[in-house]
Amino acid sequence: MSILIVDDSKTITNSLKYSIESKLGLKVYTAFSMKECADLILKHKGKFTLALLDYNLPDAQNGEIITFIKKFKIPTILLTGSVLSKDHEVFKNDNLIDYIIKNGSYAIDYTVSVVKRFSANDKVEVLVVDDSKTFAFKMEQLCKKYNLKTIVAHSGERALELLPQRADIKLILVDYMMPGMDGLQLTQELRKKYKKDEVAIIALSGTSEKEIVASFLKYGANDFLYKDFSDEEFFARVNNNLDVVELFSHTQDKAKKDYMTGLFNKAYFLNEAKVLYERAYEKKELLAVIIIEIDEFNVLCDSYGHDIGDDAIKMISKILTSYFNEDSIVARFGSDQFCVILKNRPYAELTQMFDELQEIVKSSTLMINNIQHNISISIGANVNLLQSVEDMMESADDALFKAQQNGKDQYKINS
Repeated sequence: MSILIVDDSKTITNSLKYSIESKLGLKVYTAFSMKECADLILKHKGKFTLALLDYNLPDAQNGEIITFIKKFKIPTILLTGSVLSKDHEVFKNDNLIDYIIKNGSYAIDYTVSVVKRFSANDKVEVLVVDDSKTFAFKMEQLCKKYNLKTIVAHSGERALELLPQRADIKLILVDYMMPGMDGLQLTQELRKKYKKDEVAIIALSGTSEKEIVASFLKYGANDFLYKDFSDEEFFARVNNNLDVVELFSHTQDKAKKDYMTGLFNKAYFLNEAKVLYERAYEKKELLAVIIIEIDEFNVLCDSYGHDIGDDAIKMISKILTSYFNEDSIVARFGSDQFCVILKNRPYAELTQMFDELQEIVKSSTLMINNIQHNISISIGANVNLLQSVEDMMESADDALFKAQQNGKDQYKINS
């Protein structure tokens, strides 16, 4: 994703460029006049995902840059030194997603937050629920303008069918008046399955009855919009609600994931492993507990330092994440030890997996003082459904100990 900034203030331009590139990791191109902008567009045609444009430029003092960029259909954030009237011609531009008054450091921070939200939106799906095809289409176009993927359901019943199939839905726009299941009823049903911090619901209505707003909020809606909303209000409400959902998601991730590797931590693993164990025990399904350690890890750290040890841990974490599928949980238990719980894999398949995994690790290289080094792992596993998941882990740990007694790059399975 590449950002185009056009502003004659070098202070503002450089501040925005630095903040966006350092905080968001996005590539930024800058121009200080309409002519420089035209040259950039010509040189990098089709490259820009978003444009930040100053209303008043030395060679375009009345917003001509907005009209110029419109030809290229680039979503635009307008930067202006003064308040513009609501009926100003510039707001008729379909590509304009927001406008920001340049009033100091807050404007820089807010602009970066809008860019961040726009960038993150391409991974978010919005479900629009409205029986009016005309209004649903309008909502779909608005969401598309803000880089959001949109799914439309023309009834509450259809919305309930779609949701379990679409894991990326983080926001639902719900109309109040619909035949069959109305918006209030749908909100009630949604809240039985999805918490407010998991999926945000914004209710919409053409009625001005205040009781409707209170009812929606009581039944679990995060927010409410009257249908005569402005694009600016829509964008602000959508942004705020998505930010809250993502903040909760980030907080939950921090609570259950290891800070260094992004793998699950021990506490989360043990809770989930107990659930999988109980299910497997009840249904007589296969379940394997696997413990993995890096060979001679302490020697590696003593010889080259703990930073190299951290690099080794991160490398193994990436390999385990890419190797094991969704039928498993992979966690870091501390230092160089990892634990995996794996469903429905027979003994013969595990031996093949361990052979492959150890080969992948040995063929991967760790850079130490500009020299490539290879490391290996030892593996212990248990495939017996013992009296508890803790017993299975103890058995896997025992298998690991026996494997390590045979040397490096070994595995043993207790069955």
